[in-house]
Amino acid sequence: MKNLKTLLSALLALILCLTMVPAGFAADDMSQEANLVFYVMGDAPKDEQVVEDAINAILKEKFNATIDFQFSTWTDFSLKYNTQLTSGGADLIYIANWLNYGLLARAGAFLELDGLLDAYAPELRALAGEDMLNMCRVEGELYAVPALWPEYVPLGIKYREDLRAKYDLPYPNSLENMEAYFSGVKANEPDQAILRCTTSESASSLSVAFDAANVLNIKYAWTNANGFPYGLTSNYDTPDQVYDYWFSDDFVEDMKLLKKWADLGFWSKSALSDTNDSEAYNNGLCIAEVAGMNPNKQISSATTFAKEHPDWESAYITYGEVTGVLFPGHATQNGTAIVRGTKYPERCAMVLNFLMTDEEMNDLVQYGIKGVHYDVVDGVYQNLNEDFKYENFNTWNLRVNDYKLPQESDVALQAMFDYYNEIAQQTKFPNVNIYGGFTEDYTDYEFERTAVSNVMRQYLAPIQAGLVEDVEAAVAEFRQKVTDAGLQACRDGFTEQWLAYCEEYGYQ
Repeated sequence: MKNLKTLLSALLALILCLTMVPAGFAADDMSQEANLVFYVMGDAPKDEQVVEDAINAILKEKFNATIDFQFSTWTDFSLKYNTQLTSGGADLIYIANWLNYGLLARAGAFLELDGLLDAYAPELRALAGEDMLNMCRVEGELYAVPALWPEYVPLGIKYREDLRAKYDLPYPNSLENMEAYFSGVKANEPDQAILRCTTSESASSLSVAFDAANVLNIKYAWTNANGFPYGLTSNYDTPDQVYDYWFSDDFVEDMKLLKKWADLGFWSKSALSDTNDSEAYNNGLCIAEVAGMNPNKQISSATTFAKEHPDWESAYITYGEVTGVLFPGHATQNGTAIVRGTKYPERCAMVLNFLMTDEEMNDLVQYGIKGVHYDVVDGVYQNLNEDFKYENFNTWNLRVNDYKLPQESDVALQAMFDYYNEIAQQTKFPNVNIYGGFTEDYTDYEFERTAVSNVMRQYLAPIQAGLVEDVEAAVAEFRQKVTDAGLQACRDGFTEQWLAYCEEYGYQ
């Protein structure tokens, strides 16, 4: 969020002037029709109105209410999302940790839900359970109801298993084996590109500056997939013990390894200026991807290979299955909030309760009209109409485990999830994503944070891309530059907030 202070000020000003929310949530006047706007992400399906009409026929009869799903599109969605909150255009809204849920909740963008759930959505409260709801609390207050389908999205390495088997190479389940696998393919197929890496989008979140550095997640039992920002990190079993990575000997040795890989030709010498090609792996332009990968993307590639390259095989290794640190997506990965400016808080709670606890309504929202848009064959979803496809309203926040219809690809995905669940149950915090609920407020050191990000792009990216002659000298220069940029202010602010979060949730 580029101008955090401006956004927070606007939201706080909005909250002060909004007086239409009844204190104590007095009994709703059901005789007044409530036309609710439900704001979700992405693009609208062609048959949006057809499905909405079917939904609203039921909601009108039960609650004297209708829903208008409005979509952000994927262009400038962050700005559009914030506009919905400051303009009062939405009643119900999709929330996610990647949409700054915690910061927006603190700013007062959403209504407190405990009283509303008790009075108007007790079935939903029982279905969610207090453990899931508690993960959506911000400073003790509940502002969102999470999706109720546990989803594992652990990062890892997606690679060409057919090439590994063809040349009898090791599985890339360690840094040493990864190097042997990449080198073996290159020796046998010199013209085959190995990795397509670019300057990392994670530079904006202050974790890594070049995609290839993500492979280091297979070496460390870090709290979250990319390590903490600002060169700090902590281990999953001891989250409140924060330590320095950028100024450690391990960091220097790791950067030397990345230079070795660059010198071996595992990625292009022009990688820092390359653009990201999301289809490079599927088109054979590289044999592995090590950043931004997850089980869903693996299933997508496996499906593409089966259709377009039946002699290719894609496989996937999560970093967590090697380190023993695996957990599902956080409860705030997908959720629903009631916007503070709504005229109908009670009706919003009633409707949300119905959308998530009535199986037929949940199916209608997620899949469209049965017999028109989809059918179920042997318990598996089958699309009948391209005008409304699987979860085409993008209401991932309304997923319910007991109702969710599997697609054909979900059979393989569920097998992966079952495996990850076994590992996640053995951790110190079984099946808990301890990092996902944390939201950093960098308002007080936004200037220093921007400066640190710029230094990462200019000095850290070429180090992690292995494009420096003398690693130790380059690291020394980076350390000095990032210190001069105000690194310590960022570290102090982040650490104070992180330790308070760990204490609040008992992550110690």
